Amino acid sequence: MKSFYSLRKGGHEMGFVYLVALCILLLAGFRILRAGLLPELPNFSPVAAVALCGGLFLPGVLAWLLPVGILFLSDLVLAMLLGYPVFGSAQFVSWSCILAVVGIGRLLSKASFSTPRFFSALVGGGLLFYIVTNTTAWIGNPSYPSGLSGLFMSLTTGLPGYPPAWIFYRNALISDLIFGSLLLAIWAVARRVLHEKSQTVGA
Repeated sequence: MKSFYSLRKGGHEMGFVYLVALCILLLAGFRILRAGLLPELPNFSPVAAVALCGGLFLPGVLAWLLPVGILFLSDLVLAMLLGYPVFGSAQFVSWSCILAVVGIGRLLSKASFSTPRFFSALVGGGLLFYIVTNTTAWIGNPSYPSGLSGLFMSLTTGLPGYPPAWIFYRNALISDLIFGSLLLAIWAVARRVLHEKSQTVGA
């Protein structure tokens, strides 16, 4: 079975890289627009999809720089629009999680192609992001009770006055599945087109 990575081999590599980069840029733009236009959908933001697919489909250092850089810039814009601090412990934890999900994508790029494997990594990456960031909120926010009850609260109901934490995860999961599926479909179509072109050239 061919790996995800094998698609980029050959003379058509840069065209595919540009396509993936454009998709990631558009998803980051959607992340910003959603915050302004659809505040009733908190965290409907495909962060894990951008990080995983960047690590999966982009080559070398670009796989790290592009998704992390674009998400960082979108964080800056959101911070200015919504008025929260850019450089804080919560943000550094979030960026660390993004790097970890990119790393999952890099590992996946060396594996044989499997749609279940892709979606398992996508869901797992989003779950990692959710658990780590919410656990960090529990540790750093004195409004949460100490002990396991506080941890459970941070992962489920959250603090009073805010939407329940599980809604944030649900919205993130739905957006990751939608946009991750879109990027996977683009990969599949590009793979087929490039295969047909290579067959034509070799004929």
